[in-house]
Amino acid sequence: MMKVRWRAALAAVVAVAIVGAAQPALAQTGDGGMFRDDFDTLGSAWTAAAGDWQASDGAARVVTPGSTRGSVLALTELGLDTTSTATATFRTEGGGATAWAGFTVHRASTTDDYTQSGYTVLLRNNGELAVIKAAGGSAVTYLGSSATAARPGASWVTVTVRLDGDRLDVSLGGADQPLLSVTDSTFDAGGFSLAAHRDVRMAVDAVELTGAIERDEPAPADCVAWSGEPATVGERGLVLNSPERIAEVARRVERNVEPQASGFDRLMEDVTAGMARTPAPPEVFFVPFFYNNPTAHRAARDGLQNDANTAYQLALAYRLTGDESYGAHAAAFIDAWMGTVDCVRTSEDSALAFSYHFPAFVFAAELLRGTPAWSEEGERAFAGFLSETATPVAGSILHRTNNWGSWALELTAASAAYLGDTAAIDAAYVRTTELIEHQVDANGHMPEEVTRNNGVGDYGIWYTHFSLLPLMLVAETLAGHGYDVHSYVNAHGTGLGDAVDAAASWVAAPESFPYYTGDLAKLANVRTIDYLRAVGVIAHSMSYFELGANHYPSATIDALLAEEGAMTTIHSAPHLSLTHGGLADPAAPGGDHGRAPGHAGVPGPPDHAGVPGMPGHANGGGLPQGAA
Repeated sequence: MMKVRWRAALAAVVAVAIVGAAQPALAQTGDGGMFRDDFDTLGSAWTAAAGDWQASDGAARVVTPGSTRGSVLALTELGLDTTSTATATFRTEGGGATAWAGFTVHRASTTDDYTQSGYTVLLRNNGELAVIKAAGGSAVTYLGSSATAARPGASWVTVTVRLDGDRLDVSLGGADQPLLSVTDSTFDAGGFSLAAHRDVRMAVDAVELTGAIERDEPAPADCVAWSGEPATVGERGLVLNSPERIAEVARRVERNVEPQASGFDRLMEDVTAGMARTPAPPEVFFVPFFYNNPTAHRAARDGLQNDANTAYQLALAYRLTGDESYGAHAAAFIDAWMGTVDCVRTSEDSALAFSYHFPAFVFAAELLRGTPAWSEEGERAFAGFLSETATPVAGSILHRTNNWGSWALELTAASAAYLGDTAAIDAAYVRTTELIEHQVDANGHMPEEVTRNNGVGDYGIWYTHFSLLPLMLVAETLAGHGYDVHSYVNAHGTGLGDAVDAAASWVAAPESFPYYTGDLAKLANVRTIDYLRAVGVIAHSMSYFELGANHYPSATIDALLAEEGAMTTIHSAPHLSLTHGGLADPAAPGGDHGRAPGHAGVPGPPDHAGVPGMPGHANGGGLPQGAA
């Protein structure tokens, strides 16, 4: 279980899945190795560190440019010796006269761009050939440049750099005589990456290296590592679902009470799919900015989303039915992540995405710990990961005051509660009050969210949901440790209840939303997440209204819940209707908040009697032996 070194399984860093042939062979020739790739496919030797790269028509190509500093395709686990050569044949599409493409030698981290490490040999569309040195802080130093007749936007060009100690000689077209010679000793024995500036779409016909050497890729600078060191055995705390809550949910399903009856049906649909899935953990978790490349963002993020949500769904089914196959499969997802992940990065959208999806693993672990389905070794490893990696990742964005800070707080609070860390729980409460002070104005609106995006407001309701869901989950967790966030009122005289009421009023009557004046049909994710609905998947953006109804009785919310039926979502806590609908305090007589008839407490379809593990069944109660 111990991770003894940084493992360079860099396909995990890729923003979009790269498939293809195995890495081209490194053939030993004389004193150095030779590497060549003609890009019939984009093999596992390459990692798209920035931008979306694909192989087609015998070339590696930028399909979607990366961030503001362009696209990077890194060759992994190989570096260049002090005496070596690197040659690339490429052309460009797009960009202005000074836009460029080329390659970086002696770079450090796989994900570094031309400002962060190494020497970049570049050829501009106007023919200027240059060598620049990374200077850090988004800066570079020019070591030399020369005007040439080459035009990469018009035809293929071949650029070669010869490295000999501190000297770099650069030539075009295979010429013996260099057009540029520079000397510098800042970087050596580093890796190789293809690079394209900003919006340039680079196409690379071939890359050839001599003097190539095997190399362990260093961890990215923003990596929060996981050593594999397990936590000590200790008391764990309540996070989201107490044994009393699970028992009451099971009783309600058995009696066909809504929304639990319908919520259980939705859960079991997910469980059927989950039992057919296998874990897909990366060694390096990295998610690029959504607004630069939504497709790449979702591709990188969805592995955690799917695995964490599946683990929680299976753990819920295990505790409600007693079927140990569900519990064992849920535990397998958690154990796979603990046994595979080396690093969670914090740059771009990585820390945010991790903070809003990983809590589902915490909720799953809460249901599995102490049961026959999960080993003590697995549980201790998970607890160690929470302390060593998950909490610092969330901490990297906990200072943020918008939805980023809300999600960071959700993972922080869930981890602290799971570990029974009273000091961290106390600090989470303090941070919660700070966010309520900042985020909720005198009208109960959330100023940092309502005008999204770019002041238009078409995403204003969605981002209000997106900040309230984590805050409501935090309030639920902290309530189990003696803190009443629901009653907290800020300096404006408002609190979470006012924010939930405002959001509910906009969902019920979108035309009342004062921050958007356009076509109401273009208001995003008002009730469900639009891009999922477009492919037939119903995931609610307003599922936290189940929590709101428990603490802030509202005819508006009750009507919305009755209209939508049992809800689930993709962020942190699927199936809140099942676990929390009408159940403010399951230990209290009746257990519910007295929601209006037509939803909670109304008998559902009589098709749950005799469900294995439900009360009255042979292994009744839905609480596996040994469950906490």
